[in-house]
Amino acid sequence: MKPRYPLMQTFDRLPGKLPIYILENALLPGGELPLELSQPGELALFLSALKTDQLIGMVQPRRDKPIPGNYRTGCAGRIRQYRERKDGRLNIMLTGLCRYRIVEEIPRQDGYTVARVDWSGFENDYQSEAVEPMRVRSFMKDLRSYFDRHGMHVDWKVLQELPLEQVVNNLILVINLDVDSKQQLLEAATVSRRLAVFSELLKEKADPIRVPSPNRELVN
Repeated sequence: MKPRYPLMQTFDRLPGKLPIYILENALLPGGELPLELSQPGELALFLSALKTDQLIGMVQPRRDKPIPGNYRTGCAGRIRQYRERKDGRLNIMLTGLCRYRIVEEIPRQDGYTVARVDWSGFENDYQSEAVEPMRVRSFMKDLRSYFDRHGMHVDWKVLQELPLEQVVNNLILVINLDVDSKQQLLEAATVSRRLAVFSELLKEKADPIRVPSPNRELVN
């Protein structure tokens, strides 16, 4: 079940423009992402979002072309909490609301960029999907295998009691995936498809290199 808060926008009330924040990390619908803002452009972006729709468009940079740019698909995060610090920095928590496609990027003089966005095709981000039990079991098996290979200890009882989307949304922040892999997960059309993509990415992740040491450490 995706988190819902009383003041969250319905799909038909999503704005046509978003201030965008570029980060090598993907926010998924229903997920949460903490940010620390300190630069003047970041603070101007935050204040702009706070005064309007409380939405920030998270988007990842892409490095696979001669001229640096951003992926065209991102996810809007709603400012759910924020804390002003004495040193001038801000800690904010975003809750992923809905994905979008960038139509046009418009740089502003105060240091951040606004994008005209298209939300069409992402209505299902507001819905909770019933995933086939077989798909869930297959994903959890691949996840357990990944944790075992990497020497990671997990409370499986707690993990299995969490809503499936919450598990996936948290794992994308924990597991060391590259930007392109996170983008694949973001762009997966459904939760079922996202699980299939995640399973393949977990299988492709190289095993840690075992380095002899007194502490028997694993090196990625």
